[in-house]
Amino acid sequence: MKVVGMIPARLESSRLPEKALAEICGLPMIIHTYKRAMLAKKLDDVYIATDNPKIKSLVEQYGGKVIMTGKHHKTGSDRLAEACQKIDCDIVVNIQGDEPLVNPDHIDAIVAPLISDPNVKISVGVTKYNKKNSPSDIKAVLDLNSDILYCSRTDLPSDARTAVETMLKMSFIVPFRKEFLMQYSSWNPTPLEQIEYNEYLRVLEHGEKIRAVYVEDAKISVDTPEDLEEVRILMSLDSLRQNYM
Repeated sequence: MKVVGMIPARLESSRLPEKALAEICGLPMIIHTYKRAMLAKKLDDVYIATDNPKIKSLVEQYGGKVIMTGKHHKTGSDRLAEACQKIDCDIVVNIQGDEPLVNPDHIDAIVAPLISDPNVKISVGVTKYNKKNSPSDIKAVLDLNSDILYCSRTDLPSDARTAVETMLKMSFIVPFRKEFLMQYSSWNPTPLEQIEYNEYLRVLEHGEKIRAVYVEDAKISVDTPEDLEEVRILMSLDSLRQNYM
């Protein structure tokens, strides 16, 4: 079974333009993500999937592998569906390019259910979270089998009647079986997906299961200038970066 990590990357970002190229402790953000993904033991290879020649050139300067895609994709998962047609693999792990503090142990843990259980088509990481009213972070609630019941930019579960101190935030390491990724990509965007701007609701709206894997201390993604400054501080204190810099 061949497991490939893919990092979708684009330059367009409304809140933080060209964030993939933002410098963090001496390396562009996308390079931190790529090099940390390369440390995962369960990945046989890692690629950047992009539509931008500037990102392609940068990644290749650092010895990375790049697959060019079209510019029409609205989601990272749709971009990966095109990219994975160009390589031989069984499982494609979507690793967000704006998570430069990604932990390779988390990648290994989250892909494990697809390796061990042929009935699991897609999984995702979840981590404890207590920041309220943060629409850039997607929160999830689980059923009793640790599958995602729903996920939203709104706080979940509701604290209207009962105090909720700790939520679960989705950590966007998302392995797909290749054939399921191709099926997912063939579906049109679904109503809740479009309302929430959350591509994984497309899976739930079609009645499919997403297995959740709990991980400790998943770091933030970079969505805003404030996030970038926080990540620069965290990276300066991070011991893992010594393994690849």
